[in-house]
Amino acid sequence: MIVGSGIGGLCAAIQLKRLGVTELTILERAGEVGGTWHANRYPGVAVDTSILNYSLSFDPDPGWSRLYAGGPELQAYLVGLSHRYSLREHIKFGVTVEQLAYDEAAGEWAVDTVGGESFRAQIVVSATGVLSNPAIPDITGLDSFEGRILHSAEWDSGFEAGGRRIAQIGSGATAAQLVPELAEDAEMVHVFQRSAPWVLPRDDRPIGKVEAAAHRRLPWLLKVRRWRRFWLNDRIALGFERQDRTIERQEAIAKAFIERSIADPELRRLVLPDYSIGCKRRVMSDDWYPALQRPNVELVPHELREVRPRSVVGGDGTEREVDTIVFSTGFRVRDLVPMKVFGVAGEELHDAWADGAASYLGLSVHGFPNLFFVMGPNTGIGSGSATFMIEAQVRYITSAVDQMRRHRLHSVDVRREVQAAAYDEVQSRLAGSVYGSGCVGWYQSPNGKIDTLWPGLNAEYWWRTRRFKRSLYHCRPVRSEQAA
Repeated sequence: MIVGSGIGGLCAAIQLKRLGVTELTILERAGEVGGTWHANRYPGVAVDTSILNYSLSFDPDPGWSRLYAGGPELQAYLVGLSHRYSLREHIKFGVTVEQLAYDEAAGEWAVDTVGGESFRAQIVVSATGVLSNPAIPDITGLDSFEGRILHSAEWDSGFEAGGRRIAQIGSGATAAQLVPELAEDAEMVHVFQRSAPWVLPRDDRPIGKVEAAAHRRLPWLLKVRRWRRFWLNDRIALGFERQDRTIERQEAIAKAFIERSIADPELRRLVLPDYSIGCKRRVMSDDWYPALQRPNVELVPHELREVRPRSVVGGDGTEREVDTIVFSTGFRVRDLVPMKVFGVAGEELHDAWADGAASYLGLSVHGFPNLFFVMGPNTGIGSGSATFMIEAQVRYITSAVDQMRRHRLHSVDVRREVQAAAYDEVQSRLAGSVYGSGCVGWYQSPNGKIDTLWPGLNAEYWWRTRRFKRSLYHCRPVRSEQAA
C-alpha cells in the first residue's frame, strides 16, 4: 500500500508494478494525483529547479515548454504518468489515512481512514511528503480580521487581486513567485520579510521547437544535459557541507545580482541576508527584485506582529490598512508524517521522534517493520533535484520488496544500532555544514537538530541506497502456516 500520489508515490507505484507487484493500492486524500502540484495553484507557481532534472529519469518528457515549468504543466505531467502506467485503477481518491497500526502476529499494517474504511497491507510506503500541511503562524488578532485570508498552498482560484490592499506574509521561494503576480493588479502589496532570502538568477527561458525536437530525436542529448546540471548542483551540495569557497562564490553571484537589479541603496541593504548562503533555502527568481521596486509594493523588513479588523501591525509598530492577508509561510515540515503510526508494542512514531526523527537514511525506522518512506527524514536537499532522491529511495524500496519475496520474509525491521549510527552520522555532518551555521529557518527543529536535509552529495545518497541489505535489518521468515 502506498499513501500519497505525488511524484514520490507515483514513482514508487510505477517501479513496484514493474517489479511484478499486482496487489497494490494507493490512497490519496485529494481528488487527483499530483501532491504538491495539485495542491499549490497560486499565481506564478513553478518548479524552482530545472525541469530537465525535475522530471523522472525514466520518463523525462522532452516536450516541456520552459526550463522552469509552471505548476499546471507539472500537474499535467503527473496526471499523464498515472494514465501512461495504468495507475489509476489502483488509486482510491478522497481517502485520508488517519492511522497506521502494526499487527505483529499477522505481520500486517492495519490502515484506518477518516471516512471509516479500513485496509490491511503487509508493506506500507508513506509518500505523503513534507510539503503537505500548510503552516499559518500564531499571530495576535488574526481571528478578528474582517477581510480575506489566504494561504498559498490553499489558494482560491476565484480570488482577484485587482484593487486590493494586500499584506503578503513571507519572502521566501513561494513569495518570490506569487508577489510579482499579485502586484500586477493589486492597489498595494506590503511584503513582510522576517529574514531576507539569498536570491539567485533563475535564467528561465522557453524551450523552443528545435530544442524540444532535438530532445525527442536524440535522447542521449537530454541525458547529457541532465547529468551536467546534476553534477553542477552536486558540487554546490558538497561545498555546502564542507563550507568551502563554494559559499563565497555563490554569495558573490547573489550580491552581483542585487547590484545589477536594484539601484536604491536602502533596498539593496534590506534584501541582503545576514547569514551564509545555503543555511536557508535559496530562492531562484528573475522577477522578485523587479517586483519589489514597483510603486505599489513595499518591502517591510519586519515580521507581522498583530492583526486588527482592517489592518496589520509589523514589528516596527507601524499600522497598515489592508483588506487581504496572504500567507506564504510554508508547511509544517516537522510533521513529517501527517497521521498516527503505531509500531511494535504500540509505540507511536511521533513519540519515538520526540527528540529527533531518527531513521535509517530516511527510509526505515526501528520498531516499525515493513514501513518505508519516500522523502522521509533527512532526505531533502539544499542543492539539486528532489526527484533524484525520490528515485534513489524507490529503487531501495523495490529492492527490499524483491528480497522479501525471494527470501520469503515475513517482516524486515532496521536494527536499532544501524539506525543510531546512521542518524548520528547525519546529524554530526549537518552540524558542521552550512545548514548548521547558526541561522533559524524551516530546515532546523526547535531543539537544534536538522531532520529535513541530507548533508552531502546526492550521488553519495544514491550509492548508499543502491540496494537493500538484509544484514542491516531484523528479518523474520514466513512461518509455514502463513505460507499456507
